[in-house]
Amino acid sequence: MGLKILGAKCALVCNPNFDILSNGGVLFKEGEILEVGDYAKLCDKHPKAKARFYKNALLMPALVNPHIHFEFAGQKQSFAYGSFESWLDSVMSERSQVLKRAQAHGQRAIQEQLLQGVASVGAISSYGLDRNILQESPLRVIFFDELIGASADIAPAFEAFSARHALSQAGKSPKFTPAIAIHAPYSVHKDLAKKVLDTHKSSVVSVHFLESQAELDFLKGRGGYFANFYAKHGLTAPHYASPLEFLDLFKGQNLLLVHAMFATKAHLEHAKNIANPTIITCPRSNRLLSGALLNLKHPSAVGLKTALATDGKSSNNNTLFLEELRTALFAFNTPLLEVLPKILLGATLHASQALGLKGGSLQAGFLADFAVFNFNAKADLQGVLHWLLHAHRVLDLYIQGDLVALGSKRAFKAMSAKL
Repeated sequence: MGLKILGAKCALVCNPNFDILSNGGVLFKEGEILEVGDYAKLCDKHPKAKARFYKNALLMPALVNPHIHFEFAGQKQSFAYGSFESWLDSVMSERSQVLKRAQAHGQRAIQEQLLQGVASVGAISSYGLDRNILQESPLRVIFFDELIGASADIAPAFEAFSARHALSQAGKSPKFTPAIAIHAPYSVHKDLAKKVLDTHKSSVVSVHFLESQAELDFLKGRGGYFANFYAKHGLTAPHYASPLEFLDLFKGQNLLLVHAMFATKAHLEHAKNIANPTIITCPRSNRLLSGALLNLKHPSAVGLKTALATDGKSSNNNTLFLEELRTALFAFNTPLLEVLPKILLGATLHASQALGLKGGSLQAGFLADFAVFNFNAKADLQGVLHWLLHAHRVLDLYIQGDLVALGSKRAFKAMSAKL
């Protein structure tokens, strides 16, 4: 593949300074960005490059959704919302029904991500039902085989996980990277988690952490909801002395701490001292299950980055990433033009870094994953704000420097109506 140049009226760089370029362009080759700057100057400097300029459009790095459960894409009215406890009870009783036709629903969820301008995902897979469809998709995938197993007899769960993870490892490719997720402290025995992490090396590890007050009560030994949960479902309760003991499992890991609304400053400081964590927040899921949102000041106070994700339809009405970002824009109690860059960096650069990828920004040496939106945005914060308020689907999406076929607007509307 030869040199190519893309340009647009507004180019959103998504670097730490949150630079916005008027008539900006990006030079790339073989899936890697070589240079970023003024589109006309790049064309003059590289006259043999194949060039395309999008008039009245916004060019940005493709979006990154770092936490999504594709297997539960068929969920619509099966799970209960309003409290974490009622939701988990409904998951325990209804999940088998929801998982029927998981691949067909997952295919639609993949298309939904692409149409939203998402190129990279952190896919949390509990059963491996989505492995094949994600391997075959255009998406860049970090595929987290998720560990669940609370029993002190860890051998059966370890063997089952190892077999599932081996299948993922066999399918590893430049755009499909197997990784490990430890579901949550209330669902994984510490000896099992330790054995898996010691046996199977992972470039990044994901974990649900302190998503609810019930989980915090459980980790503090105060009982609460989980005091009766295990007996009711015929399960064995895992035991941790404290949230810090659970975090100690991840010493030295690149860690995705998902949710963390009930984490204290001490919890976050401890995580930072022993690992390399990023907080992943899912605003709509958090509101539906626990009635709370992450306080962005808490991670910031201890120097942790925050990324945004949709979670899965198991705890959301859809996985439309642009809608998730708009929800965050309205929901977070932070001045509008101050939170806007945080939200967009959390959906690009910070999310990509959290997954161990070098993407999410228009910078030399970064991945040539681009999203182009048909919107007449001014090259300033107000223009970007108006774009986010109104954007519904991508015009063109490039992954690894290649244009991805997205289908028609009519197909998108029909698919959205079914989801």
